[in-house]
Amino acid sequence: MKTVFRWGLVYLLLLSGLTALGHYNQQLSARLTALQAAEADRRQKETRLLLERYRLVSPLALQEWAEAHGYIPMSLGRWARPGVEPERSRP
Repeated sequence: MKTVFRWGLVYLLLLSGLTALGHYNQQLSARLTALQAAEADRRQKETRLLLERYRLVSPLALQEWAEAHGYIPMSLGRWARPGVEPERSRP
């Protein structure tokens, strides 16, 4: 009977160790899933921000901004001496 109790105790210890290991593995799996979801969200946000940046910094957007703020292309402006306001040419 003494041997049966020893082996029973060993079996229970191994079973409890395996249960603890399984619980730890499940926690790691849940954390990994949460990290992967956060990574996917950040990738989507990065894509949205890149598209927004390209929309704002595209050549046509820059040209519209420049025209709205009074800039004129060099090819249409007249070269003047320093301190003299350049005149706009009529296209």
